[in-house]
Amino acid sequence: MARRRGLTIALALLAARAALAADPCEEGRLFTGLAVSPETGGLAVAAVDEDSPAAAGGLRVGDRLVQANASVLDDCEEWARAVRDARRERKALLLLVRRTTGETPFVLAQGTWERAVAAAPAVVPPPAPAEPSPTAPSAPAASAPPPSATVPPAAAPPPAAAPRPAPAPRPVVPSVAAIVSEPPPAGAASAQLDEVLHALETLAPEEPARARIAAYQQQLLRVHRQVESVAARGAASPEVITGLRTVVRYYDAAEVAWEADEAAREVEKKPRHFPSSEGSTAPYFADSDAEATIVEFPFLRETVAREPGTGTIEVSGLWRPIQARALLWEKGREQLDRLAEWVRAGR
Repeated sequence: MARRRGLTIALALLAARAALAADPCEEGRLFTGLAVSPETGGLAVAAVDEDSPAAAGGLRVGDRLVQANASVLDDCEEWARAVRDARRERKALLLLVRRTTGETPFVLAQGTWERAVAAAPAVVPPPAPAEPSPTAPSAPAASAPPPSATVPPAAAPPPAAAPRPAPAPRPVVPSVAAIVSEPPPAGAASAQLDEVLHALETLAPEEPARARIAAYQQQLLRVHRQVESVAARGAASPEVITGLRTVVRYYDAAEVAWEADEAAREVEKKPRHFPSSEGSTAPYFADSDAEATIVEFPFLRETVAREPGTGTIEVSGLWRPIQARALLWEKGREQLDRLAEWVRAGR
């Protein structure tokens, strides 16, 4: 009996997960705690589950979702695709949210995909009024149309959807200087915040040629968790949290460049002890993570040796990922120095 009861519970959980996965607006909710719904011109946050990464990150019901990673969000299918890609590749989900105060970046860190959270029931529209059952009692004769009455013609099919507008340009990462333009409040720094700043200062390896990407990815994931912990505990102001997430974004982009170099080395079968030069090139395609990173950080245009082709036959572009990684770390350190100086001025 106990075994049968356990099997029944397991099947019920699987059915609940399948129900959530079937709706693209609910994609990944068991991990993110986030559900979306379509609205005029895009998507809005429809639900934020308690004790979830979405709740810890500060997302709220009613937030307008503009972008998820490299995807501009026009419908739930694009949301589902962005979530699936992030979960499959075990990478952070970077969200751009529009509120009345402006656009704000949020990050659901890589650790989001490591465990499921308890999700509330799926957000579904109210059911349409039920039609009378064939076995229900017939309506009074007075309410039925006379036999000679003309039956109205069937409703015309809805008009074809208008052509989908071209997606808006992807926004670039804001400058820390713009985020922390006001003087810092007294007591802006804390022990936990100092720990995060120090972790960011030591994130880029001193000798990149000898470093390993796996170690960097582990350190980057740890920093993501530290930042979100500071945000969840209210250990820093919203401006500081936004500044930290902005700085971390540079190091996330450096990871994309590093992964591109590793993939090129694997194809060319380069030995590990033979480091890539700054001028080494790697291929990239339109709508890839590499292209999204180059668009997001315009200064990376100087690393592009050839633009990708998007015609009938897709042709890869070429970029210099080691040079891109160095530029991202350099710019990230500049943003971090500005943020750290601003935070410590509030002591």
